[in-house]
Amino acid sequence: MILMKRLFKQSLSIFVILSLFSSCAREESESTDDVEQRYIESHVKVIYKDTLTKTSSGLYIINLKEGTGPAVTDTSGVYVRYSVMDFRNNYSATTYDSIAKIIGTYSDTTYFGPRLFQMGDYSLMRGVEEALKLVKQGGRIKFIIPTWLSNYNYKGSAYLLSSPYVYDIEVLRVVPSVAKFQIDTLEAYSEKYYGGIDSIAYGFYHKSLEEGIGDTLAVDEYVSFWYVARLLDGFVVDTNIEDTARKYRIYNSSVSYTALNHTIVDIDKTTDNELVPAIDKALLNMKHGGVSVVFFSSSWGYGSSSKGFGRYQPMVFWIKVVSDGNDDSDD
Repeated sequence: MILMKRLFKQSLSIFVILSLFSSCAREESESTDDVEQRYIESHVKVIYKDTLTKTSSGLYIINLKEGTGPAVTDTSGVYVRYSVMDFRNNYSATTYDSIAKIIGTYSDTTYFGPRLFQMGDYSLMRGVEEALKLVKQGGRIKFIIPTWLSNYNYKGSAYLLSSPYVYDIEVLRVVPSVAKFQIDTLEAYSEKYYGGIDSIAYGFYHKSLEEGIGDTLAVDEYVSFWYVARLLDGFVVDTNIEDTARKYRIYNSSVSYTALNHTIVDIDKTTDNELVPAIDKALLNMKHGGVSVVFFSSSWGYGSSSKGFGRYQPMVFWIKVVSDGNDDSDD
């Protein structure tokens, strides 16, 4: 995600220009950080009239609403919404659909929802972690982060920013354990939509909608199936059903919308699987022509991988196994 893995690139930032002029005007050498510091100070003086609080590390706090819920700790999971801007108020990123619509970056294929930031696992920039520790659940913080705080919190980590940026982060929820929070969320989802069915494995729930025919599918069996992948809030992430893709406005003309062919694997014995483990787990509890809904924790899905919808996301899949070449693929 933008705050975690993506580099912000600009062809020539203002503080670099200042550095070039500085090198000509001064005999003594001046570091890039020093030039950037002067640039930030000048911006703060002109725009904010020198009223901002500066931390010892170099963050400038523009606005701070502390919040009244649990505090963010070194190992918390923090669900947030955020926006990122340059010093000219141009947005580089936002998780607010209302802002995206105004600035012309809104797309139905983009997930505008809460994102999980995991503290203490080297996935957040040092400056972001420092800022989050100033806020509690229900709080919000807007701050300037310099480039020297845009690396991860380990030796040798490179800067991810090429110039200072303004971050606006709203803390929606703070959880001590992301894994436990996912299980609690899945239990609530089960209760709300499926009558409180129990998991068939830790963090994995299976609901058969149509039993299908013949024997239960087995390892090494070659099958074809249709699917719709969603987040628990209903956002459709992916599908191989053309009508569904069009319905949710995620249709891509370069994609071939056909049943997916797959040889079922034993997920306990392989780590080289082309699909998320949840799919094989589901198929091993289905029959030809069967239809099921499965919902599961991120350990059965994409785990810590950074996707367009975030990290550590529980998901729900609708799956229909093909019994012949003419199966109706409607979900």
